[in-house]
Amino acid sequence: MALTRTYPIDTALQLEDGAGAHTSTFVGSGGVIDMGDANLHAAAIITTSVVKISANDETYAVEIQGSTDSGFAAASSFILATLNIGPNETNSATAGDVTTDTPAAGHYYVPFSNDFNGTTCRYIRIKTTMGGSSPNIQFVAHMTQARTMGE
Repeated sequence: MALTRTYPIDTALQLEDGAGAHTSTFVGSGGVIDMGDANLHAAAIITTSVVKISANDETYAVEIQGSTDSGFAAASSFILATLNIGPNETNSATAGDVTTDTPAAGHYYVPFSNDFNGTTCRYIRIKTTMGGSSPNIQFVAHMTQARTMGE
């Protein structure tokens, strides 16, 4: 018997709606989420429905970004976690990274904190950077409470 995990979904915490496939770098349709001044331990639940890898050179870096500025000015923006998807992906060994080389449609759990080296990132968004021959990805992403050990 397989176990199934469920996660509470709050539509106010949606990072990407998955309404259409993307073929170039994009910022999630959910826009910027204002989390206030508290430090949080959260996760992005990313559910992919389309991930093109037929040319065997496509790469997808789905970043959870945080900022102290709602406009995500470069000096105040940070990558809090990354999901790397693509053929032959290797883990970059950066804390907070999740990597898969088998990009089947499915659910990916990407934990993150909005505390970046002592800086509380009030604003959260998702950004996907793509490379390779004709990349194409479609997914839904939400923020949820992080699991604790043993869950």
